[in-house]
Amino acid sequence: MKNKNPYIIFFLSLTIYILFGYGVTISNDSVTNMDQIVSLDIWSRSSHFSFHLFGIIFYLLFSELIGLSAVTSVEIMLAFFSAAAAFSLYEVTIRKYNNVQQAIITVLIYSLASGVLRFSAQAEYIILVPSFALISLYFYSLGKNLFAGIIFGFGLLTSPFMILFTPMYLLFTSIKNLFKKHNFIFASGVILVYIGVNIFTYSETLSGEWSYGGVFTWYKDAFSEINFLRPAAIYFYGYLRSFNILIIVLPLVFYYLYKSNKELFYILIITVLIHLPVAIPEARYGGYQMTAYPIIAISVGYFLNNLFKKYRNSVLLIIFIYLTINVFIVTSERSFFRDLKKTYVQLNNILSNNSVLIVYQASKPIKNIYAPHLQVYDLLSDYQDEMAKKLPGFIPTDLTSILNNNDTIYLLESGVSMPDDYLKLLVSQFTKNQGAKVKGFALDKVLGTDSSLQYEKLENYPLDVYKFTKGSDE
Repeated sequence: MKNKNPYIIFFLSLTIYILFGYGVTISNDSVTNMDQIVSLDIWSRSSHFSFHLFGIIFYLLFSELIGLSAVTSVEIMLAFFSAAAAFSLYEVTIRKYNNVQQAIITVLIYSLASGVLRFSAQAEYIILVPSFALISLYFYSLGKNLFAGIIFGFGLLTSPFMILFTPMYLLFTSIKNLFKKHNFIFASGVILVYIGVNIFTYSETLSGEWSYGGVFTWYKDAFSEINFLRPAAIYFYGYLRSFNILIIVLPLVFYYLYKSNKELFYILIITVLIHLPVAIPEARYGGYQMTAYPIIAISVGYFLNNLFKKYRNSVLLIIFIYLTINVFIVTSERSFFRDLKKTYVQLNNILSNNSVLIVYQASKPIKNIYAPHLQVYDLLSDYQDEMAKKLPGFIPTDLTSILNNNDTIYLLESGVSMPDDYLKLLVSQFTKNQGAKVKGFALDKVLGTDSSLQYEKLENYPLDVYKFTKGSDE
């Protein structure tokens, strides 16, 4: 009888990811992505081509045919591919180590890491990168090399960071077999898809608004602006947030693998090292390092499974604490974003047309979806403002002019109200507050611009909303 475990993992993961994504507000990037998907445009952002291609397919299927919202259709698409990745990781682990218990531990570590759980329920491209990677690796392990290469090509068309996943293919090949027939077939699939699509996105790829050249220039500028502690702080924050307690056991994992599984040890070392620079430019909750998650999950799963017979209760405790922390972080974050959505809707219903609203969580969702009749201005930290100037189409917010030209102004103090706020605030101290959106930031910035303003905190909003009025001249 065929093993049902991978199918159970797929449908259980799909259900969890869809439930976590339900009813939350969407990000700035998500609004941009949804506008492009709804307009059926797959060519304008070649760097995320696959995200928009499959987004359009699911949009046509679930929105146009069934009547679900465009956002929901894309969330279903992301949940589907992420669940398929969990299925693939289980199968890959079974084929490599032939141990069901180890495969289940590995899938739990990967699929419920806060980064994976978060982005599997958020309308952004990031989760597709490790998902395409794992699906490709699964077919590679089956010997279906051309199909594996085609899927890898779609992953590369989602993000060039897909290339960071390649050391994991050494689980099923070796350096000395690099130029064997099966790898040439795999490479042919990659080239077929990647070059085939880029023929049509040639102009955008080289010199468009979202071209690779433009992105490279932005990252180069980001590197030049950071202080030397920022990379370490962001790297620590991004990984600790997604792997928390596993960070504590990783030194033991490295030592154990060095003694017992040199192949896995070297693959893990190489993968971690090539991901180090990716953590530097931006604190994306570990998002840019997600191609390292599968090998970390496999390595820790291997370590914990081999300890299970001798230290059963300790291993179960580590897994339980790990899962509890990750689910708690993401559940709390989901709660925050639901409160944010409720606040947007209330502001739209209560404030009069053309009211001035200052925010710093995200302005596009308010302008485009929730409260289009309000005048919304996005407030950035000094560092974010400097970096944003390098992006195409950026229009800076003139806070002084806004305060001078309007008698009544509202402020949504939406800070990152999640369980690890204190950790992020601590990190921001090491990085000279280079973009940490912590609570109180906007209120201090407004009052620092004009200390004569009078303000009151409005009641009955899920998040903090302030009303500013000009002091009377005497």
